[in-house]
Amino acid sequence: MKQVYLLACLLSSVMSGPVEMELGDALSDAAGYEECAEWVDKSKPLPKSLDDICGADLECAAREEIANTDCGFGMRKVAAGKWVSTEVLEEEGEKKYHNAFHRLYNYITGANSDGAEIPMTAPVISKPYMDAAWKEVGATMHFYVPSAFQANPPSPTEDNVYMEDWDDALVYYRAIGESGEKISQDVWVSEFTNLYTALTKTGHGYYPYMSVVGGFTAPFDEVQRTEIMFVSN
Repeated sequence: MKQVYLLACLLSSVMSGPVEMELGDALSDAAGYEECAEWVDKSKPLPKSLDDICGADLECAAREEIANTDCGFGMRKVAAGKWVSTEVLEEEGEKKYHNAFHRLYNYITGANSDGAEIPMTAPVISKPYMDAAWKEVGATMHFYVPSAFQANPPSPTEDNVYMEDWDDALVYYRAIGESGEKISQDVWVSEFTNLYTALTKTGHGYYPYMSVVGGFTAPFDEVQRTEIMFVSN
């Protein structure tokens, strides 16, 4: 009996290693970076790969992925460009992010000086701003202006919608395989904590009072990709 028990333990050990490695490899391929072993979770859905989104589903903001040997986050340089933007209005209550999205959506569907239909792009960026006590004190939302309109985008015609020129930026990110609307508060906290932990451990500096969220997929897509980000300082 003892020999049977030892054999069973040996088989379990041999089988669990490759399974966990394959899961970690699949997650790394989908996320775009190597996940730390202690954060690999079989219950989490894999995020949609950027290769299956950018240039396939939508045009994405111009970017350069940067090789990173540290686990737990990816690094990319986002190229300078124009983004159409709006403030997230606190007085709009629970619908404030929903309403901000629709102001930007109205812009690309004709609420602009040319009445132009402008293609949707990715990611949709939200920037909540925090005070020293980590309380949200404001937020903005942004759509990337597609390359065909970058040189001379039409002006917004709706109040509280405006054009911005962004400089090159280095960002650190983690990817989640759920839409932002379905991510629980516990998951938001866990993922930002993991990103903070990984960056602090590896000595990467970043601005801590702007918690950036990027949505790359539509809520009805079968496979989702939402990213959390910190911007390098």
